[in-house]
Formats: sequence, C-alpha cells, structure tokens
Amino acid sequence: MATNLSDGDMTDGEKSSERETTESTEASSEDSGSIQKKRKIDADSVDLSEDEEEEKDEDEDSCENDQLWGFDSFDDTDYESEQSDDDVDFEWNRYLCHLYNSRGFKVDSEIVPDRSFHGCRPFDFDKKFMPNISGREYMDNMAKLALSKYNQHNQTDVMFDHVVRAVVKMCSGIKSYVTFMAKESPQGDLIEYQAKTDWKVWQRNAHAILCRPALAMKPIPARYLPNPLPTEERYEKLSSNLLFSFSVFLFLDK
Repeated sequence: MATNLSDGDMTDGEKSSERETTESTEASSEDSGSIQKKRKIDADSVDLSEDEEEEKDEDEDSCENDQLWGFDSFDDTDYESEQSDDDVDFEWNRYLCHLYNSRGFKVDSEIVPDRSFHGCRPFDFDKKFMPNISGREYMDNMAKLALSKYNQHNQTDVMFDHVVRAVVKMCSGIKSYVTFMAKESPQGDLIEYQAKTDWKVWQRNAHAILCRPALAMKPIPARYLPNPLPTEERYEKLSSNLLFSFSVFLFLDK
C-alpha cells in the first residue's frame, strides 16, 4: 500500500527532486507564455507593417490639394504688367500674359523665354518621351483619363477623337494641359475640349484635375503678340529710317 509522505517525512533528496520538478514545470509555463506573448507581438507587428504598407500605398497614390477634381489654378486670375523696353522683362511679361490668358493651354514656342526655367512649354510629340510609351500615346492617355472622369461626374458619353496640342510643366512631375477634339454623340461634330492632369514623381498614377469644353482664350495685347523684341523693333525702325534718309540724300545729290 502506497504511503503519502508529508514534507516533514520527505528526505532531502526527495525534496530536492520535487523542487526541480516544480521549477521545471513553472519554467515551461513561463516559456510557453513568453512564446505566446512573442507570437502575439510578432502578429501585431505584421499587422502594423501591413497597415503601414497600405497607408504608404495610399499616400503614394492619394490626390493632393492641387490635384482636386475641378480645380483650376487660373480661376479669377488676370496678369497685368507695366510696359517695359527691357528685353528680359518684356520676354517674361509676354510669356506670362499668354500663359494666364490661355489658362495654360496655349503657350507657343516663340514666346517661351530663352533662359532656363521650370515653366510651361509646348510639348513636342516627335521627341522621345518615355522608354515604353511615345509622347503622343502619353497625351492620348491623359486626355482619356480626364474625359473618363468628366463623363463619370456629368453622366455623359463624350467620345475622345484626337489630341490637338499639349503644354507641359516638368517640375516635381509632369503637369499636362491637353487640348483635344471629341464628339458628344456618334454622329456629332468635333468639339474642342481641354484636359489637365498631374503626375508627381512620388505617385503611382497620374491624376485628372479637370476636363471641359475649351474656354475661349482672353485677348492678347498687341504688344505681346509674337513680334520682335523692343530693341529689335527699334533697330529695324532705325535701319529703315537711315535707309530712307540715305535714299533721299542720293536723290537730291543728283
């Protein structure tokens, strides 16, 4: 018959053995708890990493304040400048006048300042643009992107036809001002439309900012039409006057 011994009846060896067993069991429990805690922490870390990754993706593809749909930075703005005979000032004023009066959609190469700057320039469809897409394909895609959003917001079915011209601003990305032709019905006439998109270097995709039937360009003052610069005009007038005076002198000298 088995006999149950009290602590007082146990030998030192038996007490030592029991303590080792108890400590081993407690250690196993602690290790198990630590593993479970570690697993939970690891799982939380994974979840946090996934959340951070999703937030990062959203940040990379989120629309910024200057990319809100329908936002036109040229709304309620006019460019006024004082006349200047200085070629540099005149060149810059002429460029800004065309830029503002066309809301960015018509900037001809002859009025772009010669000096280096990060402003709007006419887009050359024939130049190499990206390794996997031509300039014309890119602008077609930008016009279609904006038109798709326009149709969605207005519940219309305007159909893209072809791009007429494009103006770009290459600074922290590609801001495109695209003028294109579209049809509002299958048998309808071609109508000029405007689309504005922006694709910043840190974003995954381009964002459509606006699309609309083309607005009429505000009149350009005569002094800012594509004519020679003021000093060139003065030189031409001076040359003409000198030639006339010389002709008169020869006639009277006969």
